[in-house]
Amino acid sequence: MRLTFGHLGDWIVDPRELAARLGVSTTELKRLQRRGEVDARIKDATEDGDGLTRVTVRLHSQSWRGLFDRHGELVGEEQA
Repeated sequence: MRLTFGHLGDWIVDPRELAARLGVSTTELKRLQRRGEVDARIKDATEDGDGLTRVTVRLHSQSWRGLFDRHGELVGEEQA
């Protein structure tokens, strides 16, 4: 999984990979996102400037958190 910078200044994670991690289909994930039922947060993961970014996605009672390096590569993840 990669975190990429979109042409509109937004961060993008492949919805197919994210949907699989959340246990829903890609179609369902997109539908829920349009309805405002997906909460996604992106923030710097460390204060020491090592370039890590944390992405947290919550969907109903499930959540996924990914840690990405400065090149957008997934270096760690957890589910709850």
